[in-house]
Amino acid sequence: MFTGIIDHLGTVETLERTGDAARLRLRAGDLIRDLPHGGSLAVDGVCLTAVPDPEAGEGVFLADVMGETLQRTTIGRLAPGDAVNLERCLPAGGRFDGHIVQGHVDGTAQLVKRADAEHWRVLRFTLIPELAQYVAMKGAIAVHGVSLTVSAVSGPAPEPWFEVSLIPTTLANTVLGRLTTGDVVNIETDVLARYAQNLADFAQYRTRGDH
Repeated sequence: MFTGIIDHLGTVETLERTGDAARLRLRAGDLIRDLPHGGSLAVDGVCLTAVPDPEAGEGVFLADVMGETLQRTTIGRLAPGDAVNLERCLPAGGRFDGHIVQGHVDGTAQLVKRADAEHWRVLRFTLIPELAQYVAMKGAIAVHGVSLTVSAVSGPAPEPWFEVSLIPTTLANTVLGRLTTGDVVNIETDVLARYAQNLADFAQYRTRGDH
């Protein structure tokens, strides 16, 4: 489990395609100094299994990425030199900030509007209708792995959208500060909202007597 509090950026070294999968090599520096073989690391919000790369020296890891992940997330769009948000999983007894982030990305969203204030920035993203039902005003959402609060939402609409407001710390310490209009990001909606929807679906199923 992660919290969406990003305090480290990594740099993509290579992304090698192998049929319908890929292998990511990424430099993470001191963040992975004590990461065990096969430990979990969130890359732009995507939970990957990290394996140290001894041939590349300290601070570099490899991660195999399956086709499902390539299809659902932005990992397949990465190129050498790209910066990515990194987060280690939450240790037992660790301080819980942010919100519950699983690293299981629901899909992607595109930045369609950026409004700059003096010390903060508002980003508006489009959202596919299937995910829009899980995004609520003042609710939690993870954008590229960053725990954020939804500051505005379209509600039910043919082309739904939501907005988040970023403080200077988020702009400076994550890749969200580098986004430009048209960029695509990973989205993970609130797991509690997804479970609530699943329970409602099953309750409706039992009410109809379709069992």
